Amino acid sequence: MNRPAALPSQPFPPADTLATRGAGIAIIVSAIVSIVAVAMDATPTGKDARSVMQSMIALQQSHQLVHVIAMLCLGGLMFGHTVLSQRLGLRRAPVTAALTAYGLGTVLMFMATILDGFISTDIAASFVGKSPEAVQAGYWMIQAIGGIALVDIAKVSWVLQSVAVLCWSVALLRQAGLQRAVGVIGLAAGALPAITVCVVGSNMTDNVVVGILLLQAVWNLAAATVLLRDRSASPSVQSKLPARALAQAA
Repeated sequence: MNRPAALPSQPFPPADTLATRGAGIAIIVSAIVSIVAVAMDATPTGKDARSVMQSMIALQQSHQLVHVIAMLCLGGLMFGHTVLSQRLGLRRAPVTAALTAYGLGTVLMFMATILDGFISTDIAASFVGKSPEAVQAGYWMIQAIGGIALVDIAKVSWVLQSVAVLCWSVALLRQAGLQRAVGVIGLAAGALPAITVCVVGSNMTDNVVVGILLLQAVWNLAAATVLLRDRSASPSVQSKLPARALAQAA
């Protein structure tokens, strides 16, 4: 009596094609749009505290729009990486750890976006018409948000996202072909931002931030490639595998 033949091994379990490909596209679009949005965000200027706050108010609508777009991009990246985790298998410890760390990092980035895009400009609008002493106090609050809180939140978020990328990379290294190559890329793209944050500390310059964002973009594009080229999500593959197994068992 012939025993049913085992199904050929697959890099991932079967999945819905639309969701998998959509997740890959979401990661690519979110990564590109977020970088463009950051580049287009205008910086307020002024010779004193009041003029700087007036400039912030003048830029408030465009500044908030940029941050709304950034929040949408964060949601797109979270969706894409959640689907990636499902494809890799949420029962695997590195994958679960990766999704947890990435989710925490995303929440922190949401907080930073709200602080920079909304709370800081609202503080400027609340204090700009008051006495010089009140204006200075409001300006100090804005400086504390931009110069201390945002930097610290971003650093912790980047480290958490680096941990996530490293964990996903460990899971991908156990695969073959393209997945393993992306795992190797992820080891570098995940480790370097965390190392940079630890080395630089509070001396976070624009060049350092741009470098970290570019490394994250490399990982995002690599992760999206895994999803877009996931053959196990193809309907043709899913439909042929059972028939092939039955033919072998006949």
